[in-house]
Amino acid sequence: MKKIEPYPVASALFFIFEIFYIICMVGKFILIQLNINGFWHMHKLWENILPGFNGLTLLSFVLGLIEVGIGAYIAAYIIVPTYNRLIRNKINDKEITRKTFNVRFKTLFFTILSYFSFLFTICFVYDLFIPQFLNMSIIWKILLPGFSNLTLLSYLIGIFDIIIYSFYSASIIAGVLNYFEKGQIINIK
Repeated sequence: MKKIEPYPVASALFFIFEIFYIICMVGKFILIQLNINGFWHMHKLWENILPGFNGLTLLSFVLGLIEVGIGAYIAAYIIVPTYNRLIRNKINDKEITRKTFNVRFKTLFFTILSYFSFLFTICFVYDLFIPQFLNMSIIWKILLPGFSNLTLLSYLIGIFDIIIYSFYSASIIAGVLNYFEKGQIINIK
């Protein structure tokens, strides 16, 4: 097992979170300019998880950028040391050799895609059998653009959105981690 450094993970999370936040906010601003309402609700999620974010204003947008970036680094600098601590008994310092660690995009993409597609399918089927006020369709409307209700078309739109999110996440994670891993190998030689 290899000990993971927090900085590459933090950088990957930073890019993922920032780009996702920007896409969500710009999407909402464009829809507002086109007088399209009821389609894009991600700003409501940001209002709930970002302190001080209070709507679609320039100040809230900038504050959200800062908070999302800081959150990415905090998450990485908590998760990675915890992971390293949990695997410390599996790391043998005498056997550590520097090999290039390469994250394969295709493997990562299909891993993320299969996990979230499976999770979405289970939740969607569950939502079909429970009362409206208990189901997750409110969350799906926020997270999945175009999802409107519990129909086959909305399910297919949700799967399409998950494919896009999986592609986006895998490309950022694989690209950033591979870039920083190459930089570490070059610096050691």
